[in-house]
This record gives sequence, structure tokens and C-alpha cells, in this order.
Amino acid sequence: MPRLPRLQYENAIYHIVTRGDGRRRLFLDEGHYQRFTKGLQEQVDRCGWQVIAYCWMPNHIHALIRTPQPNLSRGMQHWLSGYANWYAKRNQRTGHLYQGRYKAFPVEDEGYYWNLSRYIHLNPCNGGKPLVETPERYPHSSYAGYARKTRRVDWIDYDQHHRYWKARHGGDPESAYRQFVKAGMLNPVDPTVDRLKNWVYGGEKFLRKMVELANREDESIEVRQSIRKAKQTVEAIVAATAREYGVEPEDYQGFRSIAPGRDVAAYLCRRHTTATLAELSSTFGLTHRDSSGDLVRRARSAREQNPKIDRRIRKIEKRLSLNP
Repeated sequence: MPRLPRLQYENAIYHIVTRGDGRRRLFLDEGHYQRFTKGLQEQVDRCGWQVIAYCWMPNHIHALIRTPQPNLSRGMQHWLSGYANWYAKRNQRTGHLYQGRYKAFPVEDEGYYWNLSRYIHLNPCNGGKPLVETPERYPHSSYAGYARKTRRVDWIDYDQHHRYWKARHGGDPESAYRQFVKAGMLNPVDPTVDRLKNWVYGGEKFLRKMVELANREDESIEVRQSIRKAKQTVEAIVAATAREYGVEPEDYQGFRSIAPGRDVAAYLCRRHTTATLAELSSTFGLTHRDSSGDLVRRARSAREQNPKIDRRIRKIEKRLSLNP
């Protein structure tokens, strides 16, 4: 099958795979793993990605993600290129780090989460020379948070992974998933062999939908979304947020600012404009180029946990005619 365009659409689910060029190691020490993981975390804040599972092998990576907005290419470029530049500078290396383009296999729905995440989490345990005996012992995957709640991180969407199963089977999905992974160690199952046309995880109807979308790729949803985003400026969002919280926009500037709504303003700017974290850090008077990411994460978490904050954010979005 010829190389297909990377399809982007709302609420798309992808199994992401990329490899080191010529089987080159992508990670030389713990610092490399941490930097690569940080890059994925940044896309949760920058692009609103929902990460279901990941595993970083020494010379290739797997990730299972959902993109509520059609922005896969934007996020992948920032993530992979950012790491490649960091890698080259740190190790004084030249040449390609990755083997060609990354692969993004579309996934039809949440019904594929368990098989795909198990396959991803068991990567270190498989092959001719397993790296570990059990996935719990591998430090560079998301399985630790599935095995024990105490090891969870706030940027992995564990609940989304479990909801589909619980709605159909009831009971305790966490315990069931651990048993499911254990069963996969005894009887390995490779879900990649079920990809239709070696491309999509799904049925024939989903395959036809993807082919149709590929045929009109020149009408990219991401382009239209970017145009809509550009209709509001950072300045307008900051001003509207300050008004909602009864402060002046200037109150949000400066490293020591504790003005109410500051994190909400950063979150809305990140969500509804094309401003980078570095640009937002400058807007809010922060010294480090990525410090605004902390504001974004704090507001996103508060919105998920506090209905009052969610209502205020929706009020600001409505005032600015922004799509929530």
C-alpha cells in the first residue's frame, strides 16, 4: 500500500511508533528517557492530547494517544524534533536520529485500548532478549500507574482506559487489567497482525472512512482549526480573564504574581491560540521559556476537579465566542 497521509480529525486515536535510524539507540541514559517523556507531557498541555499508554524501548517507542483536536502533526513535530535537537546538542551527534517518518496507525474506538496497551506494556518482556521479566519492573513505560495507584501520574488518562471495559463488564477494571496483562505474558497476542491493510485498527466501515478522509486530505481539518484559533489573540483572552476575576491584565505579569485567574488565562491562551509556551512565558513575565506550562497544567487540573472553575472558564469562552 502506498504511503498514506497522516490523517487528523477530532477525537482521533493513534498507535504511534517510531524507531532509531539504523537501529540507533534513542536513549543513552536516564536523562534521555526523562527528556523524551517530558516532551510527551508538553503535548498534553500544548495540544490537549490524552495519553493512554506508552513504552520507550532503547531503539524504538510506542504510544497510544487520543487527540481531541486534529493536531497530531503539530504535536509530533514539536515532540520528536525537540528531542532530536536536544539529543544532537547533548551528544554532539549529527545526522538523522529517527528512521524515516513516524507511524501513526488510526484506531477505531476505545474497544482496542486493552489489547493495544497490553501489547505496548509487554514490549520489554518480549523478543529474543527480554529486558525485564515483568512489565512492573520496566521503568520507562506507563504500566506502573496501571499496576499501582500510588505510582500514577496526572498526565496519563487511566480512567479513560478503564471506562470502556467497566461499562461492559462491571467489577474492578484495574484488577482485571493486571490479570489481562499477566495472561498476555503466558500467551502472547500481537494485535498488529489484525490491522486492516496494515494500516488501521478497526472494521471495514472504519477503513472506508479513513480512505475517504485521506482522499480529501487537502481540506485539512487542522488548517481550518488553526484559522479559527487565530481569530482570538492572547491579549484578548488575558483581558477577558482578568475582567472575569476582577483584576487588571498587568496583574498577571511577573514571576511572583498571585493574581486570581492567572493560570486560567494561560490555559485558555494555550487552548485557543497558536502561542507557544515560550511566548506565553514572556506574556506572563516568567523567566523560563517553558514555565507557563505549569500554569496551564494547574488550570487544566483545577477545571477537571472543580465545577465552579469549569463554569467560569466556559463563561470566558462564551464571552469571546470560543469553541469550548
